[in-house]
Amino acid sequence: MSIKVRGKCALALGAAIVAACCSAVLLKAENGRNFAGTYRVHDVVDHGSIVKFDLHAKIFNYSGGDVNDATITVADRERVSPPAEAANFSGEISGVSIPYRKSVEVDGTFTVPAPEFEQIRRGVPPNVIVSYANEEGKSVHDAVQLRPEVIARVGAR
Repeated sequence: MSIKVRGKCALALGAAIVAACCSAVLLKAENGRNFAGTYRVHDVVDHGSIVKFDLHAKIFNYSGGDVNDATITVADRERVSPPAEAANFSGEISGVSIPYRKSVEVDGTFTVPAPEFEQIRRGVPPNVIVSYANEEGKSVHDAVQLRPEVIARVGAR
């Protein structure tokens, strides 16, 4: 079966296909991850069974709305929850606001179990969680999809 489309109909059909594809891409990005960003770990102190470190992160908000008065924590990889529920996890950054489709840079000191930090040392991003109340007042805990920060060296080739 062949369909002949001419002139304005062909243009309208083409525009409709492009619009549908663009909408699908935007919806996928919107409904994929709520937060993403980069991170850098520094000032590491090994205390044997636990490791204390400073974390610098740039976090982008793709959640669909502004996030106000959030708390940033590092949690156990097995769950998306505040670290208060996991042994040997401590540290938080409170009062963080991230406008929709914008980013914020945060710095904080965290403590995690040594095996957890060993994963971070090997390049596995820390399980950073953004905890906040959504528009309905419900508590939300979203993981941040992170990648290591890239630092360019001047004069490097």
